[in-house]
Amino acid sequence: MLRLRWESLNPSWSEFVAKLFRDLEPLGHTLSNDESGVFTAEVCEPATITDDHFWDEAHRVCHHKELEEHREGILRFERDFDRFFVDMATFQPSAVRPVLEIVDFKRDGHKRIVEYLRLTQSVTSRKLVGKRMGLLIWDVGQTGDTRLFGAAILASARFSQQIRDQHFGWQKDYPKTSLHHDPKARACRVDGLNRIMQLSIACAMPPYNVLAGAWLAAIAPFTAKGLEAFRNSHGTPAPEADLVAVVTTTSKSVSGAPFRGHRVSQLATSGIRAVPDAKGDLYAQIRREPETEPLRSSFDCLLSREVRALACELFKTERPEQYASTSTSEAPALAFAFHRLGLRPSILKGNEIGIHLGALNGSTRANWSTLDNIRTGVARPLNERHLIDWETAVGVWSRKFLPAPELVGEIADTETKAAHREARQKRNERARSFPANEIRLSHRLRG
Repeated sequence: MLRLRWESLNPSWSEFVAKLFRDLEPLGHTLSNDESGVFTAEVCEPATITDDHFWDEAHRVCHHKELEEHREGILRFERDFDRFFVDMATFQPSAVRPVLEIVDFKRDGHKRIVEYLRLTQSVTSRKLVGKRMGLLIWDVGQTGDTRLFGAAILASARFSQQIRDQHFGWQKDYPKTSLHHDPKARACRVDGLNRIMQLSIACAMPPYNVLAGAWLAAIAPFTAKGLEAFRNSHGTPAPEADLVAVVTTTSKSVSGAPFRGHRVSQLATSGIRAVPDAKGDLYAQIRREPETEPLRSSFDCLLSREVRALACELFKTERPEQYASTSTSEAPALAFAFHRLGLRPSILKGNEIGIHLGALNGSTRANWSTLDNIRTGVARPLNERHLIDWETAVGVWSRKFLPAPELVGEIADTETKAAHREARQKRNERARSFPANEIRLSHRLRG
């Protein structure tokens, strides 16, 4: 816990400090002041928090603020696309039949679906940048209309991300003007980045989320449809483009349920293996080096418009020339205010974020894996570009998570079969009894 004191603040700064710490209360930071006008703040250090649920309220507040900002769009989508939502009166988990459709980002309907799904995430993703690809999942097995099951939405990976880059063996990148710039290392990085994508959304709509639908969505990029969507994401036709791996982050914790338990031996054909360190799974958490700072969630969304406006006024008043020279005053204004008060940028940071890598290892060469293709930027031979059959993935998902009659195979050994069947039945009951009034996102809006 870091303690700070401020004395003799003028009214403008006093107002800013009071309202800043009001906004940051969900992060555990506190502020008090005495009769003489002295402010005392106690600031939590994220690294000292061990309770996994400590940050839940901050995530909830941020999500609720974003939902309110998009209220009209949410209500309009639910009105225009009412047929996409499950009718709980007729919903049957055993009838679910998921099929894939490639997102067409030029179609208004598809763009609205992607935006709505983005808002369903408790930690919403940022704007998609660079190449974009997406796979919508539809349930064609229910009575009546086809229902929206979920989606996998991807975009270009960040150029630099220290933990990921260390895992790939990429050297630190320097600008061309630097003495440390290495053209060969830059070329390897660029070639590798051209073969990976960032999985921004892997989600399932209610009640499919109860049936672990996001688990199935996480497999979609590795299918034939996924490869087609990747090739379509290029500005010009790229029939030879190869999606080697997918990188994703879990924003509320280091680990993430949608990215666990995808056994490659169950999903892929014989001879295809998991990449090293994945322990047989499609996805594996990338472990950071001990000396590397963890990646943490940012809660700048907690800052109200009022606090941002106060920071801009302070910046304009005390640094008029700098204020006039900035095209966007908000970020430098907040940086100025924090620096003036002695507040570290970490005051807006929260829980550690996990980074996960998804890949299939189809290499038949000794001492070589798919990760080496990313590390070196060397293209994979055609005979090592393996995919997962979507129907196979759906079958595995069904046997893991859906109720099944006695004669249907399931993924459980003899000793755990009874417990596995009971767990699936309970999941089935939760899905069938999912509250109809909570299917739509609008139930989280005020009023």
